[in-house]
Amino acid sequence: MKKQLMLIIFLGFSAIVYCQNALQECVQINFVKEDTTKNPADKFMAWIDCVNEKEIPSFSVKTLKDEKIKSKDLEGKIVVLNFWFIDCLPCIKELPALNRLVREYGKYKDVVFLSITWESKERIEKDFYSKYKLDFKVAANAQNVIDLFGKTGYPTTYVVGRDGHIKNAWLGGPIDDTAETEAYNRIKPVLDNLLK
Repeated sequence: MKKQLMLIIFLGFSAIVYCQNALQECVQINFVKEDTTKNPADKFMAWIDCVNEKEIPSFSVKTLKDEKIKSKDLEGKIVVLNFWFIDCLPCIKELPALNRLVREYGKYKDVVFLSITWESKERIEKDFYSKYKLDFKVAANAQNVIDLFGKTGYPTTYVVGRDGHIKNAWLGGPIDDTAETEAYNRIKPVLDNLLK
């Protein structure tokens, strides 16, 4: 009986560790390991295929408005997670598209828009909000969460279904005028499908 209990505990712990490392593994396989046979576009597509349907890791963040959000609180909800930083030009350029999504889908109580950055709350309030607007809930000082998802590039966006699994993901973005609509055009059909 004691051996069975230990096995159950081990398997449960292994499942938790797997969930925590699955996204990091996708980054390792597709971006960190040297593979000269793959061009960057192929690596990008392989990363998307790898993270698709992976469960998001357990995390906890505090928003700029002092709201504590745990991944457990997001169960049963559709979540748009956006990773960014202040000096990231593609991150700034996609703000109109992201804000448009919040205006259109923010009325749904089961859709959450969460933006995560390693930047400090002070810097965001001083250097970002003085120039830009972002309607997502913003979590600052969240390097630990970024590490859980695996360091890719910026911006990185995930659309997570009610089951806690990633339904769509991409990284990077344009810096020309198409940036004002690209994120919206990518996320909108996914959200529409998940809301059916």
